[in-house]
Order: sequence, then C-alpha cells, then structure tokens
Amino acid sequence: MSFKFQWTGFPPEFSTEALEMLTQALNKGENKPPNLVGPIVAKELDLGSTPPELDILEISELEEDRFRAMFRMKYEGDGYLVLQTQVQANPLRLPSSELPTMPSIGVVAAAQPLVVPMLLRISGLKLNGIVVLAVSKHDGITLVFRSDPLVSVEVHSTFDSVPSVRRMLQREIEATLRSLFQEDLPVIVHEMSVNEIKRAREAKDRERREHIERRQQQIRQQHARADSTGD
Repeated sequence: MSFKFQWTGFPPEFSTEALEMLTQALNKGENKPPNLVGPIVAKELDLGSTPPELDILEISELEEDRFRAMFRMKYEGDGYLVLQTQVQANPLRLPSSELPTMPSIGVVAAAQPLVVPMLLRISGLKLNGIVVLAVSKHDGITLVFRSDPLVSVEVHSTFDSVPSVRRMLQREIEATLRSLFQEDLPVIVHEMSVNEIKRAREAKDRERREHIERRQQQIRQQHARADSTGD
C-alpha cells in the first residue's frame, strides 16, 4: 500500500525555520566536517517538485487524532541545499600541482594557512530506507530512520576544479548527512511540527478573539442606534 501527500506550496516561514535549524545542526561538533572552518550557514533550501515514495509496511496505531506506521521510503527528487562556509586550504595537504590558480574564486596555492570562502550545493539526493512515522494533532510529527537511508548525493562547490578537494568534500558531506538523517532530522521535524501546531492554535485563538470583538462592536452599534431612536 502506498501513501501520497501534498509536497508543494510550502509557506515562506517553513523554509526560514528549516534553514535556521539546519544551520544549528550542521555546526554541532560531531556533524561539522573537519576541513571546514568557520560557521556553516544553510543559505537556500528547495524541496523540489518530486515527493518521497512511501510504502506502508505496518500500521501500529490509527486513531482520529493519531497515526503511527512503518514505511519503506524512497526519494530521488530534484531538491537541493546550498551551504556557505569556509575551507582552510593548507591542512588539506594537497600537492602544489593540484592547487592551481582558480579564477572562479580568486585563490592561488600558498604555503601558509589559507582560509577561503566556499559555497556548497548538495543535490541529486537518493534515499532508501525504513522509517517510522507518527503523526499527532496535539504532539506533532515524529520521524525516525531505522537505518542509514543515504544511497548517494552530489556535492558541488567552488573547489570543483581541484579533484582532491572535491573528493574530500564529497566524502565529508556524505558522512555529515548520514549523521544528520539519523540524529538531527528527527529533532528538526518534530520541533517544526510542534511550532506549526502552535502557530495554528494561535491563529485560531486570534480569529476567535477578532470574531468576539466584531460581535461586541455590532452590539454596541445596535445599542447606540436604539438609544438615538429613543431620543
């Protein structure tokens, strides 16, 4: 049995909140690639137009306000993530022949430590794994991968012209993503869902107050007209 859901039309606040939480997660000590210096900033997130494929393996709870099931999840979408950070060239221990002048970023080989701004684009993400998903109207969404879901990913940067650096970044970003999916993504999904529930409640309360205020205003106007007619 497959499971379909709406994947497009995410509100602007969703992307803003997701970028903030991704930035926090990527700068955790155990997540941060060792050859990147300075903070890692998630600059752009696009979930693309292709949703994940979810095949239901087991439903353990199905209530009016709560759902829990195990899925086989596959994803080969067109989403991408852009990160901004810095790389220190000297500790990479690259042969001088592999550090040519790079006009695209204005860097030359140097004997001294050299910190270089860098953009990373993560795309071509392929996932395949078992996920446990619990959805509650009151407690939000809980999502946990039972195993490492990362099949492959494409990593491009302003160092693509240097093969050794490109291989290093590919290897380190893959390791970071594996940790992110299993340890940090469940926290991010849960916190964002709880925040969305809170925003929905606040919007409903605000609408209720506005309705009461409009009704009270109408009553005051009716009394005022009645008083003027009586005079």
